[in-house]
Amino acid sequence: MTTMTDDATAAAKAAPAQRGTRAALVDARGCPVSTGSARAIEHAEKGQWRMLSYYGNALDDLDAAIAADPTWPLAHLMKANALLSMTEHGLGLMAADSLQRAAELAAAGQANDRERHHIAATRACASGQWQQACEAWERILLDHPQDLMALQMAHLFDFFRGDARNLHRRVARVLPEWSPQAPLYSFVLGMHAFGLEECNLYAPALDAGQAALERDARDPWAVHAVTHVHEMQGQFDEGARLLASRSDDWSADNGFAYHLWWHLALFQLERCDSAAALALLDERVMPGAEYALQRIDVSALLWRLRLMGVEVGERFSASAALWPAAPEVGYYAFNDLHAVLSLVGAGRLDDAAQVIEPARARSREPSTVGAMAADVGVPLMTGVLDYGRGRYADAVESLWSVRDVCHRFGGSHAQRDLVDQTLMDAAIRAGQPRLARHLLNERLLAKARSPLTQHWAGRVGGRQPRGLLAVAP
Repeated sequence: MTTMTDDATAAAKAAPAQRGTRAALVDARGCPVSTGSARAIEHAEKGQWRMLSYYGNALDDLDAAIAADPTWPLAHLMKANALLSMTEHGLGLMAADSLQRAAELAAAGQANDRERHHIAATRACASGQWQQACEAWERILLDHPQDLMALQMAHLFDFFRGDARNLHRRVARVLPEWSPQAPLYSFVLGMHAFGLEECNLYAPALDAGQAALERDARDPWAVHAVTHVHEMQGQFDEGARLLASRSDDWSADNGFAYHLWWHLALFQLERCDSAAALALLDERVMPGAEYALQRIDVSALLWRLRLMGVEVGERFSASAALWPAAPEVGYYAFNDLHAVLSLVGAGRLDDAAQVIEPARARSREPSTVGAMAADVGVPLMTGVLDYGRGRYADAVESLWSVRDVCHRFGGSHAQRDLVDQTLMDAAIRAGQPRLARHLLNERLLAKARSPLTQHWAGRVGGRQPRGLLAVAP
């Protein structure tokens, strides 16, 4: 298994110390850099590893890279990217400072062509033009297919934009250019696995994810990809065993562990074991939910429990209190929806309505994030608020209107299943059993043996499944 120490050594060998010069060097994968400091490259490589693996704090390493060479634009830019990848308004403001410093250094002649293209991509991302940013990162990959910074950022923002096609194909377009011996190659396999899974290519996704884990058993993104394969096929026992058997690998000092614990809770919900899911929420998912990416999982798990009719006590109130008010709301519609879920769950309907207004204002902006709010976010939030007010027919109308395009505001298939479950529950409550049955049929084909599916079948009622499902073992 390639270790971070091995990768750092490779970076140092690829860039012999030439401190005090602007000699043309390369990083560990042969991409040109403008720094003359091998120490700065080493710290940046470790920061890149942390961004991919979620172990420790990448900002510490990137600050060390900046300290080793304050005039290297790419180190400042990597810090901006790390902050932007958290999809939060406040962190975006911090990213703007780093982006500005990188741009100033480039204007002073400190950047090479690759780094100038990176500045343009990050500038687009920071302005909410996420589609444009991904296109700019793609242009970098044309010349530098082993540019891991461009690949990871495009991969993340493909995910945040719900672009499953490029989540898969962007990695596929560069993977043959990679040597299996290249530092951090296993993480590229993990990205490839997740993109395959989101395109419903489960067998190759499983192969790629397992290949990544053979190279690095501690890669949480690869574990995540394999987990999704089990989730999407209704293999709740297999998925739970995978996570439990590898928890020592991915759970210690890892910033992504909360999300894998959340997935384990979803497998418990598929078993209709709400007590086990609540225990995971209390012990693993909710503690320390400081960032939006963590708060999303808290809100989503609580909402699923509510749809199942499970009493969650004061947890919704505690979750709602974690979500900040303006200017954080209205920044990214996927986050905003989850804030609304917690506020509605806590009975704070007026506050939930106040979240929708800045999202509505953002929806008028000519940007990627504006389009996500307009096309998906505002209708979904309106539907959830109507649901909370007991206006179930209105909720059905809003949710159904965007159900087939809700991928456009990001998240995974597993995360967006919450929309279908909410719509199914609203249809039942609105006296629209045919629509509820319509939605249930999709779940029956994918997860026929799941107790949660049988729970919904019992609520929908009506005739028993026929055809293929009638003979399913």
